Amino acid sequence: MSLDTQIISLLFSFGYGILVSYLFNLNYNFIYLSSLLYRIAINILFTVDLALVYFLLIKVINFGVIHIYFVFAFLLGFILFVNRYKFLRKIIKVKKYVKIKKSSK
Repeated sequence: MSLDTQIISLLFSFGYGILVSYLFNLNYNFIYLSSLLYRIAINILFTVDLALVYFLLIKVINFGVIHIYFVFAFLLGFILFVNRYKFLRKIIKVKKYVKIKKSSK
């Protein structure tokens, strides 16, 4: 792989980490404040979708070759920007899950 392709892939991984931190904060209330079954489904769909999009785009850039420093760049982008987008958590409101007890008569 040429150096140009590696640099483009590294910058893409960093930028994708920023995008994932944005989407994580936007979906935070769905991921953590809903019922257990709903949380499991949302987490699986969220993770699988983001991973598939990443792999499809990295395949376009460098034929699907993933190095460990791409993962580090992704994590660095996510960690640096996750707190910057915390204001997005207030945009979408989710009612807290309340378990309703059935009364016995």
